[in-house]
Amino acid sequence: MIDRIRRSLNKGLDQVRWVATFLAERTKAETEIAKLLFESTRLEGKIDDLYRDIGKRVVELKEKGEKAIWKDFIVQQALDEIKHLREAADDFRNQARSLSKLPE
Repeated sequence: MIDRIRRSLNKGLDQVRWVATFLAERTKAETEIAKLLFESTRLEGKIDDLYRDIGKRVVELKEKGEKAIWKDFIVQQALDEIKHLREAADDFRNQARSLSKLPE
């Protein structure tokens, strides 16, 4: 009788350990996902700032009477940086998406 209780108790403890381990691993993964999504959002904010800078520069060039707005060095540099930031933000989101899938 005592052996049966001991086996049941050990089996219950094993299940509790498994649940605790699972929750710890899942919490760690969710924390990593949150960090990746935060970085993605931060990069999106930088992209918005660059859009604002491009808009200001275009208005400045228009007021000066410039015709070749797209050939302006500052505009080209900002557009290139936007491209790289978008790629980095997409990478962060893809990493978060792959982490969010539960292993089978």
